Amino acid sequence: MRAAMKTGLWTLLFLWFALLLFQQIRYPQIRLNPISSRILHPFDTRLHYRIGQIDPRFGLSMSEAQQLSEQADHIWQQGTGHIWFVYDPHARLQINFVYDERQNQTNQRVQQLQQIQQTQAQQQQQQQFLDAKKQSIAQSQMMLDRKQAEFQVALAQYNQTVEQINQQGGANPQLKSIFNQQKIYLEQQKQQLNQAIIAHNQVVSTSNQQVDHYNQTNQQIRQSIDRYNQHYAARQFDKGIFNGREINVYEFENQDDLRLVLAHELGHALGLKHLYNNPKALMYPTLKQQNLEDFQLTTDDIALLDENTSLNNFLTKFRL
Repeated sequence: MRAAMKTGLWTLLFLWFALLLFQQIRYPQIRLNPISSRILHPFDTRLHYRIGQIDPRFGLSMSEAQQLSEQADHIWQQGTGHIWFVYDPHARLQINFVYDERQNQTNQRVQQLQQIQQTQAQQQQQQQFLDAKKQSIAQSQMMLDRKQAEFQVALAQYNQTVEQINQQGGANPQLKSIFNQQKIYLEQQKQQLNQAIIAHNQVVSTSNQQVDHYNQTNQQIRQSIDRYNQHYAARQFDKGIFNGREINVYEFENQDDLRLVLAHELGHALGLKHLYNNPKALMYPTLKQQNLEDFQLTTDDIALLDENTSLNNFLTKFRL
């Protein structure tokens, strides 16, 4: 009886250790959970994590960091249908936000980029204004040309009539009065036409000055973009890093960017390496072409995860 109980106990212990070993192989991320938690909850294959230190210069509250980290781990759940992570205030794996020159550079870069984009938006409005003004000037020029043509026709007819009457011996007092009135009218038309031409030319001159200023601003924008690209192109910093024990986040541009930074580093915590064949993948080394606002795992991300959690790939590997 005692031998049977002893054998049964050893069998249970063996099965229990076999279960732990299987879980370790199948879900290598649990290596980061406390041993006590793994012993007490052998069927919990989720990676427990928590928010650690947050440098106040990020302007990020603990609740905001937790919310974004949960949104980040949900990306993996939504893409695979499996719960890989759980937020646990007592977890061993923590996410820290470390402020250094990288975030300072990012703040400067974002500020300069916003200024460039704001100037470009103003230029676009100015372009629309100048296009409308150009069209208005063209219409005004057409109207002046028509009025000038009409005036020249009326003047030619007047001169021709006067010449004919002079050849016939001159006009009587009544005709002279009519001709004088026509002459006065033509002179008034000429004066109004000259004033319209002067006003039109002033509008054209002002418009040309505005176009010159617009072109100068465009040149300044191009120079600003060139300086921006030259200054920041050589600064390829890691936004975050998983060092095998914790996740440190060093820089992000906004909350959408931070969400993917966290999801990317959580992927490393699962033991995933970088993907180099798909710039839109979460595990691509650079977060640039991904859809920050509504990101979903790519098939390459899922394939990498499936490969990493397969029974044939049980070696724990880290990608910093």
